[in-house]
Amino acid sequence: MQSANSSPWKYVVTWIRLYFGAHLFFSGIRFVIDGYVPMVPGLAGEYLAGADAIGMYHWVKYMEAIYGFLLLTNRFVLLTLILEMPTTVTIFWLNTFISATPRQLFSGPQELLMNGLLLLAYSGYMTACFRPSLNPMWPWDGWKGFQLKGKGGLLNTDPSLVGVSFEEKESA
Repeated sequence: MQSANSSPWKYVVTWIRLYFGAHLFFSGIRFVIDGYVPMVPGLAGEYLAGADAIGMYHWVKYMEAIYGFLLLTNRFVLLTLILEMPTTVTIFWLNTFISATPRQLFSGPQELLMNGLLLLAYSGYMTACFRPSLNPMWPWDGWKGFQLKGKGGLLNTDPSLVGVSFEEKESA
């Protein structure tokens, strides 16, 4: 199978990242600029009104603006996608099952699909999470395993060494 960083997948993933980033950025900026809270019918509207009343809606929109900017500029993509996922699931649930108006039936599944596909495309960086046992490793030791110039690929691509300390890699 072709890697996610080869044509045409590279362009498909880039397009989805830019589209999702623009969606988040403009959704967040719209609130930041004019304080717009959409009027949604039914229980979903009550949920949004409650979130707005306690200030949670504000933080979600500020985070969306920041996360959208990060996706548009291709910075901290995996971290951004992981942090956005709880909001994505909430939006999906409210739009698909609670509100279920035509606009929401489009935007809820679309948001979950984009975030899910992007997480799949970037999840190769998380493969150490799926190893049955790992040795402790400080973040600064883990960063030594990545090439910081360019797009940040692994220096040593031997999959058996993923999640192994820097000292162990040198002795291998």
